[in-house]
Amino acid sequence: MNRAREDSVEPTISWSAGQNRAILMIPGPTELPWPVIQAMNQPPMIQYDAQFDLNILEPTTQALREIFQTKDGEVILLPGSGRTGLEAGAISVIEPGERVLTIVTGVFGLLMREIMTRIGAQVTEFSVESGQPLDLAALEKKVEELKPKAITMVHNETSTGATYPAEPVGAIARRHGALFLLDTVSSLAGIDVRTDVWGVDLNMTGSQKCLTAPIGMAVVSVSPRAWEAMERRSRKPGSLVYDLLRWKELWMPVSRGGRVPDGTPRRQPISIPTHLTLAMQAATRLILEEGLPHRFRRHEVASRAFRAGLGAMRLEIFPHPSIASNTVACFKVPNGIEAGAAVKQMRDRYGILIGTGLERFRATTLRVGTMGLTASPLYVLPTLSALELALRDLGHKTESGAGVAAAQSTFANLA
Repeated sequence: MNRAREDSVEPTISWSAGQNRAILMIPGPTELPWPVIQAMNQPPMIQYDAQFDLNILEPTTQALREIFQTKDGEVILLPGSGRTGLEAGAISVIEPGERVLTIVTGVFGLLMREIMTRIGAQVTEFSVESGQPLDLAALEKKVEELKPKAITMVHNETSTGATYPAEPVGAIARRHGALFLLDTVSSLAGIDVRTDVWGVDLNMTGSQKCLTAPIGMAVVSVSPRAWEAMERRSRKPGSLVYDLLRWKELWMPVSRGGRVPDGTPRRQPISIPTHLTLAMQAATRLILEEGLPHRFRRHEVASRAFRAGLGAMRLEIFPHPSIASNTVACFKVPNGIEAGAAVKQMRDRYGILIGTGLERFRATTLRVGTMGLTASPLYVLPTLSALELALRDLGHKTESGAGVAAAQSTFANLA
């Protein structure tokens, strides 16, 4: 190469050259297992055909019941996202003017507050400082004063990387006769979520995170108490599409508490995306083959390894350590470095996509998902290595390889 050509070459190397996309280490959507991708490579089918109902949709919802850990409840698939599930759950059980206590621990707690406000509920917010633990005694006192019809909470607050104790909140709801609505969008299938044991009446999630299916499906489990609340309404919900009671009327067999005689044709209240259901079927099969205890342990070890790597790189996690999530790591960027610059460097030079924080923490925190496939050394170690390089590019000095070494040690000792 002659001198003129050498001078024209960009002085830095793009290590992502040749990749057709960045590896997804954001808190969803996640990397997809190959069998899930293959499942969508099918000819089109009719969503209301009996064979689709019997051979694909029904077994998929039954597999999801195992993943939700519910024997008493019914699991419903809806086209949409996790937010679709949140709104469907809210609009199905809450009537205008009814009292709702919304626990707000971050951005997604505020989202549920907004949903409840829009459907006309009398909303009382129980605020928790971002990333800090929940005061259960203060919460119960508030519930006792308010006597709400429902309590809502985000189990795993994706914006702060914090997991909140759902079981005692469910117990509080039971003691005071309230429904318990739980957002498990970034926890279900990655963290041990026990729908029945915790007394969750509406457990609402999305397909694109720990379930490792493509974005586009909402999943809601409905308890017997929630069905009863829907049936006691004085008026129908303002939405036809999101009225979950229609699933009991048109889809659920009598043997499971529905109104469709066993063995007779059922109707979907809303057209279900066939290819996304095939993908979900493949995803649930992989989850159950792995086994829920093994899957939860894998996510726990991977998240602890990632946090150990952060600590070795002198990076501080955002939430209180006692509530640090096993599926979303939220950590502070070093002084003098802007979070957006770190994300850009990671993506453009190293081919790995991570996320900034949200709202007022957008410029000061970063977020990394350890979900599904990415809860593994195959993804955690390269991400820590690239993070160290990207931050060094931007001026943050650490001991070379310290983060990867700490994570490797954690994997070796815990796995």
